[in-house]
Amino acid sequence: MPTQANHGRQAPLIPAGTATDVALDAAGLTDIGNHRDKNEDAYLIGTLQRTMVVHEATVSADGWFAGAPAGTLLVVADGMGGQGGGEIASRTAINAVASYLQSSLTWARPSAATGEQRDSLNGVRDQLFSAVLAGDETVKTAGSKTDTPRMGTTLTMALFLWPTVYVAHVGDSRCYLLSGGKLRRLTTDHNLAERGDAAGKFGHLSAEYLQSILWNTLGATDELPRPDVCKHELMLGDTLLLCSDGLNKHVTDQQMQTVLVSGKTSRQCCARLVEMALDDGGTDNVTVLVGQVRPTGER
Repeated sequence: MPTQANHGRQAPLIPAGTATDVALDAAGLTDIGNHRDKNEDAYLIGTLQRTMVVHEATVSADGWFAGAPAGTLLVVADGMGGQGGGEIASRTAINAVASYLQSSLTWARPSAATGEQRDSLNGVRDQLFSAVLAGDETVKTAGSKTDTPRMGTTLTMALFLWPTVYVAHVGDSRCYLLSGGKLRRLTTDHNLAERGDAAGKFGHLSAEYLQSILWNTLGATDELPRPDVCKHELMLGDTLLLCSDGLNKHVTDQQMQTVLVSGKTSRQCCARLVEMALDDGGTDNVTVLVGQVRPTGER
């Protein structure tokens, strides 16, 4: 049975005051798997929102002022490194990325005059890129203070700014989009098996070995990560799936599509996908995040 669960709830995709009432039914689930002694995966689902904590004031205040929601963030990270380093790396990276984005919300601020999102979201890609670099630096700093200086992690995140989703990605955790009943992968695995020059340089090695070697991670090498950042337009009824490779090692894309099409809630989809990975062997930690785009109030 799954060991850790977050039984998601609807989270706003767009700032308050916009004309379209859209929400994200999001949930996450992680499991240690059948063969590992610890879970080095980590995940986060949250609404980015600028706030101010009031310590003293001559005006009436309940302790804090909350700004309008500025987007919903889904992140999954799969850590690597002995002696607990992977567990530290994945959680450190997610905390660093979320903190960085929380402090750079000006690019997602709605117009005061119209209440609508600015037509030009200049800086979103740059901020996501910079957030990944901040995560890399933080992981390396944390590693230098432990017995695992080469600990590292994958990181895949989706930032919803309705009707757009931005995806930033390093490593071999994945992001999929189900739209119109069809599932497609939005990310490319950063391992030697899917690297363009792999055939000529590493053709003598097995496909399984090539899949296990990541060339692009946070924290594990002296090089800076090279995140892929892309954006996609969403429609009502679309579903996003983020997962660590513990899922796709055991569950095919076609099986994922069937579950996402038939699942009534994100919670049900997560539970079913994790169950399928475990039933097929569960050789690795498995983490699944599902976000369904729905009209507000629909269950």
